[in-house]
Amino acid sequence: MSLTTFSTGLSGLATNSQGLNVIGNNLANLNTVGFKMSTISFTDVLGQISGSPGTARSGSTMHVGLGAQVSGVRANFSQGSLQTTNNPLDVAIQGRGFFVVSDGTNRLYTRAGNFHLDADGNLVTENGSRVQGYTRNPATGQIDASQGLRNITVPSGVSTPVATTRFDLNMNLDANAADATQFNSSIQIYDSLGRPHIATVTLQKEISGGASPVTRWRFDITIPRTEVAGVDPTSTERLSLITGDVAAATPSAGALVFDGNGRLTSAYLGADPSTLPALADLQIPGTGVTLPTLAGGASFSPSMTWRLLSDNSEPTITGFASTSEVTGSSQNGAGAGTLSNLSIQADGTIAAVFSNGQNLNVAQLVLAQFSNLDGLLPQGSGSFTETAASGSSFIGVAGEGGRGRLSGGAIEQSNVDLATELTKIITFQRGYQASARIITLTDQIMQETMNMRQ
Repeated sequence: MSLTTFSTGLSGLATNSQGLNVIGNNLANLNTVGFKMSTISFTDVLGQISGSPGTARSGSTMHVGLGAQVSGVRANFSQGSLQTTNNPLDVAIQGRGFFVVSDGTNRLYTRAGNFHLDADGNLVTENGSRVQGYTRNPATGQIDASQGLRNITVPSGVSTPVATTRFDLNMNLDANAADATQFNSSIQIYDSLGRPHIATVTLQKEISGGASPVTRWRFDITIPRTEVAGVDPTSTERLSLITGDVAAATPSAGALVFDGNGRLTSAYLGADPSTLPALADLQIPGTGVTLPTLAGGASFSPSMTWRLLSDNSEPTITGFASTSEVTGSSQNGAGAGTLSNLSIQADGTIAAVFSNGQNLNVAQLVLAQFSNLDGLLPQGSGSFTETAASGSSFIGVAGEGGRGRLSGGAIEQSNVDLATELTKIITFQRGYQASARIITLTDQIMQETMNMRQ
């Protein structure tokens, strides 16, 4: 008499205990960020196959199996739910992609986006692996994918000041004003060291032409000359930013020309041309003019654009019969500033916001995609490595190639379903009990068989 139920029962104990191990691991990681639950599958063990001439012709055979075995344990990469954290460096993937990180030796892939900065400003995971992506090219100031993947570092301390290269004034110059009426306005501009200067725009009305009068507003843009290096601090003179010389009491560095409808039709620097040029933005200072060095060695931008046309090509200055006033002004310069906030955009761009109002795109997160996710090899801490089975990674930015989208200020939760796992526990428990029962009964049968010999 030959009984195989000992081995089949033991295989049942082994497979069901492995199933309980998998379920236990899933439940232990119920609250692990980005965790992907595992599923276990079984297959039967090939047993004895026998037949007889009388039954083989009809295809009938007698098959007795030898139990079960684990055929595989695979990660389930289904999407986990998103949880809003409002932490600016948390980011979640909605799709099939993986973040790319490095432990210093190997390239790893993870779904856990609970990132933070280390003491050196490096963007890292919870276990210290450095997050990789495309970084800013200092030569162009733009994020440059052609440099390849690099560790992402967020700048700290003080941001570089920005010298003013563009300014505009939205204003009306009163058409009812008498000839020689002056109107003054001011705008703050920045030099190369981030030092602010109050530039005064002085305009004076001039009506000429007799029977066909032409309305001009002569102007100059000045700063106190004491702000220039080497000038007597008691000087009361003003420096023209248009001519580079001491400004005259009557503004004459340029002119704005209006038609009878109060519309700005032309603007120019210097002497009156024989033919009025078409309206266009003005470049300050004038052609061939180099402004002197400022105190402390700073300088203004060699070319500042005074925008006279809006984005829709409409003049920003009008000449209607209404009080002369400035309704808005802006410029693009800024002093030095400190890092005040970070944010991660939907395309993975990491934007740094500084206290001076400047925004700087410092890097861009990348996502990796694989042909076969089941082929990835777990490395612990929510990380995976690629294998021959997974295929090589396809790396790119979010929103392309099926890699998925990114949600800043959120994390992807574990995709473990508590109710499903508890149901599986009961199933594996019953299977384990049944296998144990088979072994017990087999032992009883063997004892009875041995007793028959006595």
